[in-house]
Amino acid sequence: MTAPSTSRSGLYGSGRSAGAAAVLLAVALALAGVVLAVMQTRELSARLLTQLRQQARHIAVTTGDLLRQQLTAALRSIAYARRSGSVDPAWLAGDFPEWMDGLYAWDGKTLTVLRAPASAQDAVAEEVTRYLDTRPTEWPGDTLGVGPTLVFRVADGQPLTLAFLQATGGFGVPIVVATRILPERVRTDLVAPLLALADGLELVPAEHAGGPWLERMPGALGGWVLQPTPALVQTERWRVLARTGVSSLLTLLALLTLLGAMALLVRLARRETMLANMKANFVADVSHELKTPLALIRLFGETLQSGRVTTEDKRREYYEIITRESTRLTNLINNILDFARIDAGRKEYSFQRTDAGQVVREVYDAYRPELERQDFTHQLCIAEGLPPIRADRDALAQVLLNLISNTLKYSGEERYLRIELDRDTRRGRRGVLISVQDRGIGIRPEERAHLFEGFFRSADAQVRKQRGTGLGLAVVKYIVDAHQGTLDVESRLVKGTTFRIFLPAWQEADEAPGS
Repeated sequence: MTAPSTSRSGLYGSGRSAGAAAVLLAVALALAGVVLAVMQTRELSARLLTQLRQQARHIAVTTGDLLRQQLTAALRSIAYARRSGSVDPAWLAGDFPEWMDGLYAWDGKTLTVLRAPASAQDAVAEEVTRYLDTRPTEWPGDTLGVGPTLVFRVADGQPLTLAFLQATGGFGVPIVVATRILPERVRTDLVAPLLALADGLELVPAEHAGGPWLERMPGALGGWVLQPTPALVQTERWRVLARTGVSSLLTLLALLTLLGAMALLVRLARRETMLANMKANFVADVSHELKTPLALIRLFGETLQSGRVTTEDKRREYYEIITRESTRLTNLINNILDFARIDAGRKEYSFQRTDAGQVVREVYDAYRPELERQDFTHQLCIAEGLPPIRADRDALAQVLLNLISNTLKYSGEERYLRIELDRDTRRGRRGVLISVQDRGIGIRPEERAHLFEGFFRSADAQVRKQRGTGLGLAVVKYIVDAHQGTLDVESRLVKGTTFRIFLPAWQEADEAPGS
């Protein structure tokens, strides 16, 4: 008896440890999945921003190249015309980019305004003169300079971007061609078409920059930067949150599914463990149950056979003990055999038109001597005019035997048994209600859900000290269900228990063969 209990505790402990380890593993996997999902989402977002940054760099480089190419071509053409001594005013007025504001030429002696600027003429002329004062002393040969020189000046608080091209005229006379660059027109004419092809970028002043990164513009646009638009940044943030949320939700659902499956497996494992322990206890209990009546039957049988019993009263007492133990042994074997057939799905019943009152009275009369021997107050009440029921007589008798046997074993100081039969109607069906009431130790509320399970026995010490297999009520439940009846139990600790069995009445259709 001790070994199964210890094994059960160990199995439960290992089951709980395995369950806890499985839960921790599932949580760790879920967290890893969420982190991985967030990292993947952020990687996708970073990849998009990296592509945009590459586009921004391409725009900045392309703008600088276009600006330098167009500027070099324009200034070289003016230098060639100035060196040849023929500069057409009409040509100067319209054949140059609009972002070139004013044209100036210096021939070594005089600064000439070739095309007047739209604004800040005096400031531009002053800055050109200042540049000439700091010009290189050595001039290139009879070729134009490689490219323009960009000079950033500030005059009266306004930034000026000037471009100069150094060359030599006839007989080595130096020539300097200068122009002012308008950044606003550069943004409109050069940068805007490129930005139209790169959705998600904007050009803003450097002091107003606030994106996740920025790309500075070259040359005349040095005070401006390219950055992702706020709309793109916000959209990408929501996308990251949405992807993270979906990934987290899917991971959570997977985690819940995994936990549910593990909980089910743990529950099944515990149930199997409990069933294994109950079966182990059952083997021990059955061994005891079989040994005790067999030992008594053998002892009193050998005593009677030896002739050592001299009085008739003693012989009658011994015969009663042998009969009682034989009945108990028969009932035990019947329960075991019936449960084995039920568990294997091979149990069959012979349903007939049956008088429930007669079957109950026969069982009650068989137990009356035992009830009186144990000083029970007992009573059988059978109502008049009970309808016949569709039942297997032996199975119905076995139900009553098991219930009365439990009353005998689990009654306390107040020994009381009342069996009552009456007419009843349930769910529109007429039938007979059999009530078996005692005033015994009662049943704990938490154990009622397992009351009709095979091998189940209460942990109550008052129950454990009585012999039993835990099969009686399981067989009762199965028999009642097979009769299409219902079984209810009402119990209070120390106040007693009442079992109510409703069996439907015999119908004319039950006369059919095989019913």
